[in-house]
Amino acid sequence: MIIRKSTQQDATDMMELEHLVWTSGTTPGEIHFANEAEYLLKNPAGSKVVAEIDGKIAGILGYHSPIPLKTNQHVLDLDIAVHPDFQKHGVGSTLMEELFRIAKAENKEKISLRVLSTNEKAIQFYTKHGFKKEGQLHNEFIINGEYVDDIFMAIFL
Repeated sequence: MIIRKSTQQDATDMMELEHLVWTSGTTPGEIHFANEAEYLLKNPAGSKVVAEIDGKIAGILGYHSPIPLKTNQHVLDLDIAVHPDFQKHGVGSTLMEELFRIAKAENKEKISLRVLSTNEKAIQFYTKHGFKKEGQLHNEFIINGEYVDDIFMAIFL
């Protein structure tokens, strides 16, 4: 497995992975990109970390400051996606280790995320990596006719 920054050539594979992973079970809003140019506009080369296995993009890690304020510079917000063909192969854990390495190198103290209450697999993954629930917005979304809570989780480094 190769962990590296994304390149422009990764756009098609990254877009395909995101279309597979971000569904009504994993995100409250539709994520769809019409083409590579649109994808690269939102996700320029080098803005994400990818896990590559046998020339294929197996996972994507995104991280950014959740609030562009000096008082919040110690925090990173994360998003992570692993291609269904590579789930349960350590890709997510390897990307999470890379995030921890990057965060420490950048003197970050906290990593936060949001996850749907119905996404039990993701909640278990984050908990396994030390994230703890910080809060919950009850009935925040209506997805497929059902109320779904928005859970906030974080880890302090």
